Amino acid sequence: MSKSKPLSPEELKRKREERRRREQEADGGGVVLREEDVAQGRAQPMLRWDQLPAAVDAPDAQGPLTAAEQDSWELCKRSFVQYKEAWFVAATALDIALRGRLWRAEYETAEGFIRDVADMSTSNAYRQIAGAKVAALLAEPPQLELESNDLSRTRDSGAGPVIISQRAAESLARIREDYGPESAADAYRTVAEVTGRETVSGKTLTAIVRQVPRRAVEDLEAGQLLERIRELAVRQAAEEAAATTRPAGPVAAFEAYVKRAEAFARSTAGLADAYTAAVAADPAESKRLAVRLRDHLTAVVDNLPDA
Repeated sequence: MSKSKPLSPEELKRKREERRRREQEADGGGVVLREEDVAQGRAQPMLRWDQLPAAVDAPDAQGPLTAAEQDSWELCKRSFVQYKEAWFVAATALDIALRGRLWRAEYETAEGFIRDVADMSTSNAYRQIAGAKVAALLAEPPQLELESNDLSRTRDSGAGPVIISQRAAESLARIREDYGPESAADAYRTVAEVTGRETVSGKTLTAIVRQVPRRAVEDLEAGQLLERIRELAVRQAAEEAAATTRPAGPVAAFEAYVKRAEAFARSTAGLADAYTAAVAADPAESKRLAVRLRDHLTAVVDNLPDA
């Protein structure tokens, strides 16, 4: 079978625009639909995360899409339009389209596809993809396992779905990487419970997560991890509450600097291990960085006249 000649970028763009126009006219009864109409579900049912197909790795995929691939591609495109606010659904669709190279039906490169449908950099797209599983887990009610005489069964825990922002999901990266997306979702729920907030900011999560040791340094069991998260969340909530109620003044301004130093000190638990590993890899560069760190710390002390 002879291989068809690849289309030029101009031809690809023209075919893509023509196809979108036909699809919009067909869905709208001859009327071109606005994206906001589609996104609000007025023209067609909204896609849910669990309606998307499983991602299939196809790193060597070439040529026209199969019927199954075409169906997956159409679902991905619908989600790109519909879920600009529900970022994790669109991120999951990005993952499907990238891993299966479904974008090859209408784009020459993955980068061009991401730029066109998501209007973001490739690195940002992959960060969203990484956090999408955590967001999807939070969007579904958590399940409780119930033991019966014959079969294990489950029921909803009673906790409702949680919507997490992209920035907050990215703040849980260390927990997700070390312990998995389920643990990251549990960590978020724990922080939300302690702080009494429906949504937790990425700033608050970052302050908490950076104090959790990496698994290579201290391997925590699931219960230990959540207990550590809980303790840190209690402390963080107290600090944030104090910051909002404390009257402004010279002492408060100085205390803000001290708190920055405290936060830095808490985040340096792995400093010695990092330095040792860096020296083994590149002694000269490691020494230069160590001197740089020393100079910064010296400047801190020098800026205190009585220290």
